[in-house]
Amino acid sequence: MKRILHVIGGMDRGGAEMYIMNSLRNLDLKKYQFGIVTFMPSHSGEKYDFEDELKKMGVKLYHVTDNRFKRPHRFIRDIAKIVRDDKYDTVHSHIDFMSALSLAGAKKGGATKRIAHSHGSNNEKLDSKIVRVISVYLRHRLNKLATHRLACGEAAGKFLYGKNQEFTVIHNGIDLQKFRFNSNTRHKMREKCDFGENDVILLNVGRLERVKNHTHLIDIFGDYSRKHKNAHLIIIGDGSLHDELEDKIASERLESSVTLLPAQADVERYYMMSDVFVMPSLFEGVPTVGVEAQACGMKCLFSDSVPEETKLIDSSEFIPLNGDWLSHIVPNDNKKRGEAVKAPKVLEYDIKNTVKKLEAVYEA
Repeated sequence: MKRILHVIGGMDRGGAEMYIMNSLRNLDLKKYQFGIVTFMPSHSGEKYDFEDELKKMGVKLYHVTDNRFKRPHRFIRDIAKIVRDDKYDTVHSHIDFMSALSLAGAKKGGATKRIAHSHGSNNEKLDSKIVRVISVYLRHRLNKLATHRLACGEAAGKFLYGKNQEFTVIHNGIDLQKFRFNSNTRHKMREKCDFGENDVILLNVGRLERVKNHTHLIDIFGDYSRKHKNAHLIIIGDGSLHDELEDKIASERLESSVTLLPAQADVERYYMMSDVFVMPSLFEGVPTVGVEAQACGMKCLFSDSVPEETKLIDSSEFIPLNGDWLSHIVPNDNKKRGEAVKAPKVLEYDIKNTVKKLEAVYEA
């Protein structure tokens, strides 16, 4: 049985976290023993969203102190100790440039397979000149330490490893049938949430952090709702900006038409209920939520800072951040939304296929 240790900030709902969960749910757990190292607190301050499910799977959870910046040698030491004591032969790290530290710990602890995995195409901390200089060093170390380089897309791989490094793209696979549009679910959800069939519902799913650009999303919706009284915006996610966004919604007098919801275990129902997915992010890798929304046949509007490889169905569009978003908010035909899961590019994200690529890396 191969012993594989993931390293990630936490295990609440997020893109990289969903990738790990979707993979674990579809891998043969009789062949692998998994552990997960975290170092960030849960958004609730208690246990992670996926903690109970992971324990039922037999995944061992470790939590180390976040010494990445102030005492990186201790972070390396803590990873090395876990690898050595519990005899992990593979370490799979998902923490951007800081994977240089976790893979240093992996090597020190005796792991022979050291996998770096890129999930983003930029990092807001790189606005700092000092951080940019440090990132150059970390990239160099990461490329030296990694035995395998993975990325969710081409842009994410080039960002983390550099344009001249080889890496393998493994898409953030999802259960396509779970997100296939269902008109009955749409009707029941609208009835439950007190929305009419003619209401236009805009949806955004993601962490409530600066990079997701929710303040601009609320501005876009405010302009749209002044012309379309039957419009509603639903934002699903947790994060540090929750209170700030609530204040923004109140100051714009949008309380009756904008709803903030915490991360949802059954988010697919909200895709089915909604009409247009709007994502004005400052940057992304290939966002899993964008894949899910397109698999559900939604009209998707992405900022032009989102990689073009995110486009999986013809109706998806990329809009400049300060461009004309309003004229593009036109829902897809609900009668045809169920066909989206059959689109060739969507099929590439079928978890049954993507997990085979990951297994090939683990078995190499």
